[in-house]
Amino acid sequence: MEILEQEYQKVVEVFPNVGLINDLIYHIKLPLINDVSLEINFKNYPKKPKVILVREDGQTDNSLDTMLTALKSWKKKNPLPIVELINELFTFVNSMQSNEILINSELLDGIMALCREQHPREILGLLRVEKGITTEFILPPGALTSDSSGIFFPSRLPLDPSLEGTVHSHPSGNSNPSLGDLNNVFKKKRFHFIIGYPYNSLSCVKCFNKNGNEIPFKII
Repeated sequence: MEILEQEYQKVVEVFPNVGLINDLIYHIKLPLINDVSLEINFKNYPKKPKVILVREDGQTDNSLDTMLTALKSWKKKNPLPIVELINELFTFVNSMQSNEILINSELLDGIMALCREQHPREILGLLRVEKGITTEFILPPGALTSDSSGIFFPSRLPLDPSLEGTVHSHPSGNSNPSLGDLNNVFKKKRFHFIIGYPYNSLSCVKCFNKNGNEIPFKII
């Protein structure tokens, strides 16, 4: 019980408006957005907690379990503190509400520098999301690129739910997706950055969802 009390106290310090369900310190409730609340049951912590969204009318939604990186990749031997899980949940929900992808500024600068270095060849990579923010570029095993296209093989990728996005360059300078992008790379992940030549300003960068619709991004 001591570890549960410690986790609860950390939550209270950051979220003083947290409520208890049935007076249990491991079963908490927080207002999230509008008429939706967040319920977390961490009775079996450090095992993965149960997280659900609850509407005022009583309807529940447990889809966060398959959408949030922290929950998809939860490890009992190295569990995320509950307060950090809540912070990631809020970041994720706010991002989904605004339909906005958050990306680390140093990461984006580094990717643009790599584009300039590899030009006129395309660069192609996967993007890792941690705590709701895109933080890391991963080179896919066996990726093939040329001055006009890039391809990777999903079967060679490790099973890693934190790899939610992709990025590739367009040496032509056109930052819009090609038909090949839409039919191949875009089907594999949640969001996709395209960086067009000359790769030296944000005007060269666009972000799209898996359907090819442009979505906003925010540099963190």
